[in-house]
Amino acid sequence: MEKKKPNRWLGFIILTIAAGLIYRAPYLKTVFYNPMVETFALTNTEVAGLMTVYSLTKTIIYIPGGILVDRFDNRKMLTFSLIGEAILTFIYATIPSISVLRILQFGFAVVNVIFWVAFVKAVRMFGSAKEQGSVFGYSEGIRAAASLAINFIALALFASMEKNMAVHPLSGVLWLYGGLYLAMGGALWFVIPSGSGQEEGKAHATFKDYVAVLKVPAVWLVSLLVCFAYSVQVASEYITVYLNNIMGMTAVVAGVVATVRSYGIGLFAAPIVGKITDHASSYSKSCIVLFLFEIMLTAVLLILPGDPNYVIACVVVVLAFAAAMYSLRGVYYATMGEAGVPLAMTGTATGIISVIGYLPDTFMNLLIGDKLDKYSGTTGYKYIFVYMIVFAVLGIVVALVINRIGKKNSAKAGTAAAPQKA
Repeated sequence: MEKKKPNRWLGFIILTIAAGLIYRAPYLKTVFYNPMVETFALTNTEVAGLMTVYSLTKTIIYIPGGILVDRFDNRKMLTFSLIGEAILTFIYATIPSISVLRILQFGFAVVNVIFWVAFVKAVRMFGSAKEQGSVFGYSEGIRAAASLAINFIALALFASMEKNMAVHPLSGVLWLYGGLYLAMGGALWFVIPSGSGQEEGKAHATFKDYVAVLKVPAVWLVSLLVCFAYSVQVASEYITVYLNNIMGMTAVVAGVVATVRSYGIGLFAAPIVGKITDHASSYSKSCIVLFLFEIMLTAVLLILPGDPNYVIACVVVVLAFAAAMYSLRGVYYATMGEAGVPLAMTGTATGIISVIGYLPDTFMNLLIGDKLDKYSGTTGYKYIFVYMIVFAVLGIVVALVINRIGKKNSAKAGTAAAPQKA
């Protein structure tokens, strides 16, 4: 048994690194928005349409994907998804037509769902009920470090190929991603124990259990919490385009800022805040505080003039916002424990939560793409900032409800007696 521990923790590290890399291909627009538009000759609305295909597919298969992960070997699920991702990315690198891109986004959605629900289940297994903030925070930190490194490498590769007048610099980036996915998939096969997470699912995953999970109100509330938080995140990804088109940054410099914003800040913020939240009164309260920070910082972006003279101030606000946003990512799944979701049913619960939680991909990109195509200058981006504030407010409302339910559950379990005496 002792011999398995190093492999288990090594598996955790490699797994979380893979989690930081697996979304680079389907979310290519996050760092390489303008190069993607130019390389594939796409409009803003077409880019949004590709993301809609991706997200609608995920929405349909999240629940069956969760059930699948609860019943089968985590190692096989994780390895299969990464190898599948590699094959799809290699095809992506050939610069196909938009019709093929839609098929690829469908494929990315399938393998990403399998990976994600298996990943969340694996992470939950590494900590007790009181350590979920730390465990998810550490996983976010490792994911951020991996994403930070690969994006800087990808940006350097893109810049080098562009300087050397390569026909499709973006193709080189995609070949790089595909090679890494293939390597990660192979590595996980050797460091993740066979049968990982399988026994729990087989012992407890019955039809009645699935129905029971559906009947837990907190599961649906956590779904909404993730949905509103993710809505803010999706909208914030367009800040890269804002820096490029409005603030006068080059595509490479804006990409560097986007990488630091998305991953450099998360490298430190998520683990630190995750550890702090383990000592807070509840994870839902921590979510409320982080949503409030997002609202205040987005309000500053809304007020700042769309002028290159204010680019430094804009970057500072963007990075501060990233600290709140990625800290929130390290906390909202920790509320599953507060909701009382059994470990053996994590895959199923994650499927349910993800259906609603990541629904913003189906409408936010289309909503924002339409505004950017209709309104020139700063007007379209002002709409984006307003959307971010609205969804953050909705997130606070849901977090308050979760907090109230958590208190009631604690009282029923007899754990609320001591605090009441204080």
